[in-house]
Amino acid sequence: MDLAALVSRTRNLYVAQFRSFAQKQLANCVQGATEIKLRLSEESKLFDRLYCVDFIRNDGAPKIVELQPEDIMTFDAVTGALGSSSFSIEHLQWDDVVIRHNLERQPYDDLSSWFRLWFDPKDERHDPSADLSGTIHSMLLEPSCISIDFGTAPPNAFWEILLLLEAAGATRMEISNSRAEADRLV
Repeated sequence: MDLAALVSRTRNLYVAQFRSFAQKQLANCVQGATEIKLRLSEESKLFDRLYCVDFIRNDGAPKIVELQPEDIMTFDAVTGALGSSSFSIEHLQWDDVVIRHNLERQPYDDLSSWFRLWFDPKDERHDPSADLSGTIHSMLLEPSCISIDFGTAPPNAFWEILLLLEAAGATRMEISNSRAEADRLV
């Protein structure tokens, strides 16, 4: 299986649903906007406490609305290699990617740089003529695990974080989603 094509198809399926979702939300509210970045409270465990909501509407009071994708790519588990690292992809859902790795510590500085590029907290890459931001929506770091909502980011964001982990010394990565992870615990 062509892994690059699988990742691109997964991203494109999600983004097509995101566009449709955004159009429906905009048509059904007085005021609204897609992909709004928020700084969360001190209690938030998200990286830098930053989160990009899918849609926020304001018909008298602000209300966050998140896309719940109906169509998700299904495929048999696949394996691949990047440099000296091997990886498996069991499930791939663009807005819910869990990457388990065998590093003792997260490469925080490198992940911070990756996050600044792909979340773009200061909107330095913002294109007012684009219908989507092309950014990730969140990242959560836990021991030996990174959870990412890739939002509308291109497939390069996915491959770059795997390469970052490989460069930091990861020799094994398992890619899935939180729902599959929860099912394993039951």
